[in-house]
Amino acid sequence: MFMTNMQRLTFLLVSVAWSVVINAQAPDTLTLENCIRLAEENSYQLQADNFEIAVAENAVSIAESRALPKISAELAMDNRFLQPYYFNQMWATVHADWSLGDLIKKTGRSSLQEVETRKLEREQHRLEVIGRSTSLYMSILQVIKQIEILGVKVNFLNRHYQVSMGMWTAGLRSELDMLQTESEIARLKEDSSRLTMVLNDLHIELAHLIGWNQAVDLHLASLGLDSLAAGSVPDISIENLKNNPVLSAYDSRYTSENLRMDEITANQIPYFSLGSGVVKDADPTGDGNYVQINAGLTIPIYSGKAFTYQKQGSKAMMESLLAQRSEAERELLIHLLKVHDKLVSTKNLMELQQHRLDISARAVDFAEVNYKAGITSNIEFIASQQQLTNTELEIEETRLEYAMNLIEFYITNNQVDHIVGMGNNQVVK
Repeated sequence: MFMTNMQRLTFLLVSVAWSVVINAQAPDTLTLENCIRLAEENSYQLQADNFEIAVAENAVSIAESRALPKISAELAMDNRFLQPYYFNQMWATVHADWSLGDLIKKTGRSSLQEVETRKLEREQHRLEVIGRSTSLYMSILQVIKQIEILGVKVNFLNRHYQVSMGMWTAGLRSELDMLQTESEIARLKEDSSRLTMVLNDLHIELAHLIGWNQAVDLHLASLGLDSLAAGSVPDISIENLKNNPVLSAYDSRYTSENLRMDEITANQIPYFSLGSGVVKDADPTGDGNYVQINAGLTIPIYSGKAFTYQKQGSKAMMESLLAQRSEAERELLIHLLKVHDKLVSTKNLMELQQHRLDISARAVDFAEVNYKAGITSNIEFIASQQQLTNTELEIEETRLEYAMNLIEFYITNNQVDHIVGMGNNQVVK
C-alpha cells in the first residue's frame, strides 16, 4: 500500500510539473482587438491627452467658481494722533463680492466646452494609434503568408529535384536540370530570408507599440483576409464623415468661442458687494463702539473700446474656425474619395490576378506532365513555376493593400467597430 501511494504521488507531481511546462511554453495568441487595446493602453500620447483633459476639467471648476461670491475677512487697527490727545480704532469685518455677470451669463460653459474639445483631440490620436497597430497586425500576417507560400514552393521544387535526379540517373535528362532546380530553390530561400528580416522588423515595431516584452513571443491570431477582400466595397457617406473627430473638434472650438462672447458681456455687468463688521472706537469724543453694514454696486462705465475689440476678435476667430472646418471637411472628403477609388481598383485588380493565378496553376500542371514526358525543358518548367509563385505573392500584396485602404476608410469615418469586426473575419456593412 505504501509503494502504491508513493507511485500515485509521484505520478501526480509529474503530471502537474508537465502541465506547468506545457502552459509556460504555450505562446499567448494576440487577437486584433487585444492588439488595439494594448496599443491604446501603452500610448504615451493618449496618456498625455488624459492629463490635458484633467487640466481642462480643473479649469472648469475654477471658471464655475467665479459665479460664487468671494468672501473675505479683515482684522485691522488704526492709531490716530491728534492735538491734544490720541486714540485708536480696531475693527473686524466680513466682505462678500459677487460677480453678477458670471452668474447670469454662466461663463463656466466655455471652459466646459474646452473639455469636450480636448476629448475630441484625444479621439484623433486614438484613431492614429488604432490605424497604426491594425496596419502592423495585417502586415505581419501577410508577410507570414508570403513566407509560407515560398516554403510550399521550395518543398515542391525539392520533389521536382528528386524527379530530375531520377531522370538524370536513368539517362533521360542532363545534370543541368538539377543545377537549374537547385538555383531556383536557393533564390526562393533568399526571398524567404529577406521577408523574414521584414517580419522581424514588423514584430519589433508592434511589440514596442503594445508594450510586449519579447518580439519573438508575439503570436497573432490569423485573419481571413481573402474573405475580407471578397466582401463588398463600403459606400461613401457624408453623414459618416461627420463623425470624424477633426470636424467635431472644430465644431467644439466654435461653440467654445461663441460661449466666450458671454464672458466679454459678463465683464460689463455690475459687481455686487456686501460687508458687515464691528468697530471698536476709542475716540473719547465719539459715541463708542458700533456695527457697520455696507452694500454697493461696482458699475463698469468706460474702458475705452476694449469690449468692442474683444467682441470683434472673438467673432473673427469664429469665422476663422468655420473656414478651417470647411477646409478640413473638403480635404477629408478628397482623401475619402481617393481611398474609395483605391478600394474599387484594388478589388478589380484582385479579380484579374485570380484569373491569372488559375491560368498559371494549369500551366504548371501541364509543364510538370510534359517535363516528365520529355516534351518540356526544365527551364520552361521552372519559368512556369516562377510565374505561379509571383502571381501568388502579388495577390497577397494586393490583399494587404486592400486591407490597408479599408482600414484607412474606416479610420476616416471613425468607424472603430468596423475595424474590430475585421478581426472577427467580419465585414461590417
